Amino acid sequence: MSAALVGADPIARQRLAPLYYGCPVFAGNDYYSAPVIDAQVDPNSEAYIASVRKAGDTAPFSASTGVEKVNLANDNTPSRTVMQKSPYHHFSVSYPWAAGFYIEPRSDRHAMVVQTQTCDLYEAYGTSYRNGRLSAYSGAHWDLRKPFAPLTKGDPSAMASGLSLFAGMVRWEDYESGSISHALNWAATAHTVAEYDFVLPASDTDRLPFYGKSSYQLPYGARLRLKASFSTAGWGPQSQMVATAMKTYGIYLADTGPSSNALYFANAEDGGDPWNSSDLSHLSKIHIGDFEVLKLPRIEHVGPH
Repeated sequence: MSAALVGADPIARQRLAPLYYGCPVFAGNDYYSAPVIDAQVDPNSEAYIASVRKAGDTAPFSASTGVEKVNLANDNTPSRTVMQKSPYHHFSVSYPWAAGFYIEPRSDRHAMVVQTQTCDLYEAYGTSYRNGRLSAYSGAHWDLRKPFAPLTKGDPSAMASGLSLFAGMVRWEDYESGSISHALNWAATAHTVAEYDFVLPASDTDRLPFYGKSSYQLPYGARLRLKASFSTAGWGPQSQMVATAMKTYGIYLADTGPSSNALYFANAEDGGDPWNSSDLSHLSKIHIGDFEVLKLPRIEHVGPH
């Protein structure tokens, strides 16, 4: 992408962004859509990677499929106040929400809504909907027509880091378009990364204690890049596409999980799981040691709740 296009007018930036049901997925050349093939490696990259490994992150990477789905709303979708489940987080805007909208069935209870006429994105964590009452633990709202805007320090989104779950997912529409043209979100193994440290574009952490001994604790929001030398020879088209994205756009440390280095995948619009598990199993050949940490912005800190 030409450097001359960085900072271009909003309409020009929107043309550069991938479209999702007519909406840009944040403006072109922002945190998610800017390629990092030539980005500088952090001088302490090896120390950060070693720290994560020694703290217990030995699991292979994996595709988390079959549990996430984006709800599509329009001007006729009812608007509902989101009741907060935690004293730490509140919802400043109402969410479009209809009976029958999808909530992830696992413990995270993620929910995502894209209003396709206004191009607004709504995300929530710990979501529930009963008797017309929408509740959630935390969440965030963004205008997809603008560049990705980091949240206020200390605020999570549907993920602990405050990054956008939707923007960093592998969407079926990506595969249908022929490529993934954005960075991916990655959930590290719990207790292997910083407890209170983050860098932009993240805004928060999950505050889980770090089990390692190194002073190089990888902060939330760190952007990693799969090494160009990593071979994907013989892989199928879906896993090839994901690996190419990790080399071209990188992955963000966005959250943690109990035991695996998961990448988030979304079902098709009809809710079906179209992904080929045999193809995506090639991702298990990737480990944290196959990445390099890109130059970190200034490290920020949050305290305990």
